Amino acid sequence: MDDMTIRSDVPAAVERILKPIQQFVRGWMMSESTVALGNEMGLSSGNQFWVVGRAGVVGDCDADVAAGGLAFHGPDAVRRQWESLPGDLTPRLVAAAYATCCCQWGTETLAAFDPTRMERLDVLGRRIVDAAPASLGPLFAGWRAMPTAIDVGGRVALTGHVLREMRGAAHIIAIQACGLTPVEAILASPAAPPRSGPEWAERMGFTGPFRDPGEVRAQRIEAEALTSRIMARHVGALDADELAEFAELIETTRNAIDM
Repeated sequence: MDDMTIRSDVPAAVERILKPIQQFVRGWMMSESTVALGNEMGLSSGNQFWVVGRAGVVGDCDADVAAGGLAFHGPDAVRRQWESLPGDLTPRLVAAAYATCCCQWGTETLAAFDPTRMERLDVLGRRIVDAAPASLGPLFAGWRAMPTAIDVGGRVALTGHVLREMRGAAHIIAIQACGLTPVEAILASPAAPPRSGPEWAERMGFTGPFRDPGEVRAQRIEAEALTSRIMARHVGALDADELAEFAELIETTRNAIDM
C-alpha cells in the first residue's frame, strides 16, 4: 500500500493516537511494583529490567541482536545489561516477568474502567497490530507473540505495549531511510528535554562527543513524518468508524490514568 491508497481519515487519526500509545506504557514501566519485582529477581536496576525485559522476547541471543532490536540504546550499554543477569536468569525469563508486570498493572488499573469499552479497545488495537507484518521489527513481532492475560485489563495493557513496539519498529525503519543513526535521532528529537539532546543520548547509553543536532534536524522531521506514514498503512486496517472509536478510546483512557 502506498500513500495514494491511504484513506483521507487515517493520517489525522495516526497523529491523534501516537502520543497516547507512546505514553500508555509508562504507567507500568515506571511503577513501584515493576521496580520491586526487578529487585526481587536480583536485577541491578530498573534500567536493566527495562532493557532486558523489552529485548528478551528475541530470546537468549548475543547482545548485538538485542541492541539491534532496541536501536535507541547504546550497544555497549545493552551488552553490559544483557551479560550481567544474576543466577539462572535468561533474557527470555526476564521478558516473561516484564510481561507479567504489564498485565498485572492493566488488571489493577483498568478495573476502574467500563469493561465493554476496554474490550473494544483491546479488539481494535489487536486488529491494528495483526495487520502489520512480523518483518516490521523483531521486538514488535516478539511482543505480539507473547501470551496475553485472561482478564480484559491485562489484555489492554499488553496490546498497548505491542502498539508502542509497533510504532518503535516503524520509527527505526524511518530514521534509517532518512539517513540517520539512532544516536543522531535522539540528539535531534523533537521531544522536550530531558528526552532529547546529549543528556538523553547519555541516558540511553551512548557516549560523546556528539554531533550538532542542528545538522540533522531536517532529516529528523522527515523521519517523524515517515514513521506516521508507515503506521498509517496498518492503522488503516480499521474502517473509518472503527478508527475514530479506537482513537477516542485510547486517548480518553490514557488521559484518565494518573502517570
